[in-house]
Amino acid sequence: MSFLRYLTPHCVLFLFLLSPLMASETQSPIDVSPSSEQEEIDSINQLSSPDGPEVESVKRASSELTGVMVDRTITMAGKTFYRAFSQRAMDNLIIGNATITIQERPDARWGSQIWVMDGNRMYFRTQLSPRISEADRAAGEAVQIVEEALLRQQIASALTSDKDLGREEIR
Repeated sequence: MSFLRYLTPHCVLFLFLLSPLMASETQSPIDVSPSSEQEEIDSINQLSSPDGPEVESVKRASSELTGVMVDRTITMAGKTFYRAFSQRAMDNLIIGNATITIQERPDARWGSQIWVMDGNRMYFRTQLSPRISEADRAAGEAVQIVEEALLRQQIASALTSDKDLGREEIR
């Protein structure tokens, strides 16, 4: 009872009011049979309920992020190239599943050097003049070349397998 001197009057009142409820509560044995317990567990773990349709579980082959296109362009011509490339590549299933980076190195005298990479592998590189009209033509050419290169790479990786090397090391 020595701990009561540390309690505030509100806490003492709360304990005083709560103590008869706790004392009058009787302990009754819980009737839990193995079959009723299992039925309760099964009802909780249902994928469907009266409230809605069955929940679909989505299983993915891997957790790797794919289908990403990174824009590392600087100039207006580079941005135009990126937009044209990404619009054409959006509908392409092969390029759409790859992680592509489009990089640019501008040069005041010669225009911009642009390259398209997947990881650390370069698939397309071109010298782009500051004229924006040339960027659309180069982007169309880049989509075709990158698609062919990705197809060749997928075929080669499907035909060769080495258990000691990871997917990115076979390239």
